[in-house]
Amino acid sequence: MKYMKSLGLVIASVTLIGGIASTEAEASIAVLPPDDAAAGRSAVASAAFGRMPIEQIKERLQQWLTLSRTDETASKQAIELWSDREKVDGLTAEQTLDLLIDSLAIADKSVQQLVDSCRSTGTRRSLDYEGVRSDAFFKDHVTLYHARWLTQHRFYDEAILMLEAIDPENVIDPASLFFYRAVCRLRLLKSNDAGDDITLLLNNTLDVPSRFRTVAEMMKEEVQVATEGLPQVARLMSDVQRRLDLGNSDDPVQKREDEVIAALDKLLEEMEKEKQKQQQSGDGQGQGQQNQPGQQGAAQSAIKGSAADGEADRKELTENGNWGMLDKQAETKARELIRQQFPPNFLDAISRYTRRIAEQKK
Repeated sequence: MKYMKSLGLVIASVTLIGGIASTEAEASIAVLPPDDAAAGRSAVASAAFGRMPIEQIKERLQQWLTLSRTDETASKQAIELWSDREKVDGLTAEQTLDLLIDSLAIADKSVQQLVDSCRSTGTRRSLDYEGVRSDAFFKDHVTLYHARWLTQHRFYDEAILMLEAIDPENVIDPASLFFYRAVCRLRLLKSNDAGDDITLLLNNTLDVPSRFRTVAEMMKEEVQVATEGLPQVARLMSDVQRRLDLGNSDDPVQKREDEVIAALDKLLEEMEKEKQKQQQSGDGQGQGQQNQPGQQGAAQSAIKGSAADGEADRKELTENGNWGMLDKQAETKARELIRQQFPPNFLDAISRYTRRIAEQKK
């Protein structure tokens, strides 16, 4: 249950990010006293990624405007957004990305449509990056902006495809790239890859917002949690629930559900083995000791007659929406295990899934 509390806290924190105003001050490198100057220089030297300088951004923007043959009036309006240097210098990396997207939206109607969509209902469909839109500066930043929205709204499958195609050395805000990529990978059960992104964010990136650091430290702890047993079941069920909440019942959802069922089968079989061991060890001490309170939980959650090799075969869902477990008794045992170990919404998620699949098969 300690794991589940941590998992819920991380999810809540990531969800909160979508509603945090971008006016939050971004972390900056502190001015160190003379005694710590060498250590400070070493830390900066070890950081491989940092925000792009303003002058470089303006130069690259002007190059794209020229390449795209944007008319003079629109080009002037786009560059004018950067005229107040004091204001621009005070922006966070995230706000600088937003300003760049606003500049590109003046010159490109498709970007304006994307911005309007992300500020209202949002869209999961990516832009067509053809012609001048295939320019790396344009494509990477528009993609990062879009993927940020997708991640904040839990469309991790679409977002990760976009984020993995971006070069962190060529974007204004590499901290956002690493952070949102870590969130996607962790939610898609790619813990090792998520751990790599978290390391890059915390140890090799400058100008990381404090809230990114806080949530990244929490995700770092989650990455280190065991990937088998109840923690893995919890992750799988969370992903199933997310997909169902988003209205999906496609192949990825069915694959996750199969993994949940297989993991529960295996877990219940292991509990049955443990029960049998306890019964065997208690034979020499009298029948009364087999049902001590400490053993009742395992006895209630185990399945009689389960396989001894601990391997779970893939099982089909029946047309009435039953689970693909060993039998009706096994399904009842699994439901009881979930009720004991997980929040109620996990059981609801599996039930909704099985009913939906059953309806599709009719």
